[in-house]
Amino acid sequence: MKGKLRELMAWELQDNWSFPILEIVIAITIIQVVPFTTILINEPTLLFNFVRTFFESMFFVIIISAAIVCGKSFASGIEERKLVLLLSYPPSRSKVFLAKYLTNFLMLFLIFGSALLVEGASLFLFFSGAIQLIIWAFMFLYLFLAVFLTSSLMTIIALAVKRFGLSVLVFLIFMFGIEYSIPVNVYDPTYYLTLKMGPQGGVGYATAWYAHLLGLPSSSWVRLECFTVATSYLLIGGLAFLLGSLLIMKKLDLD
Repeated sequence: MKGKLRELMAWELQDNWSFPILEIVIAITIIQVVPFTTILINEPTLLFNFVRTFFESMFFVIIISAAIVCGKSFASGIEERKLVLLLSYPPSRSKVFLAKYLTNFLMLFLIFGSALLVEGASLFLFFSGAIQLIIWAFMFLYLFLAVFLTSSLMTIIALAVKRFGLSVLVFLIFMFGIEYSIPVNVYDPTYYLTLKMGPQGGVGYATAWYAHLLGLPSSSWVRLECFTVATSYLLIGGLAFLLGSLLIMKKLDLD
């Protein structure tokens, strides 16, 4: 099973990440994120500016990349009959789904995580201490959850709509609709349903909580209920969309 799964993932990598998809994702990541690296002078400023700048920059990159990659993999795969050909191999639908989803999710996280790695290196070049390391670690965690949510959501939309262009449109309307329809209020839990503020709030609260455990001075603008909403939205929402995608894949009519 593992050998067949690796073979399917290799096929997906070659088919869905060939030129120019990989180059486009890397390019927009570099253009959008790397120029915003900021050298800061103290921990509160570091937490506020570094975390905020990274996730606000990554918001556009994650949404557009997930739309292109997952839409091309699933919706275009249905339109172009590639899924029919792949299932004649014949692997099970679950294996095909798992191979395609894992390949795209891991590739997206690898690229975005590399950008965070480059930016986060400045924490060690110019700062020292446990808090800087923890900020970086929590940023990786919430970046993982953000990619997980968007990949799962775009996948379920692509499988349900079965059309690349329409699935991308629905996904973008949903994501940007949430982002710009919720009033800006950092003390309102619903504000953390946005992809810009959800990861920021999660990192901010988790870092302050960890600093408190160490007996270090800490403060956070994020309340517990806001942190709970942000983390639940990313994790539970991603799981729900993923399981929904798998269910649709099993029942999908490809004829």
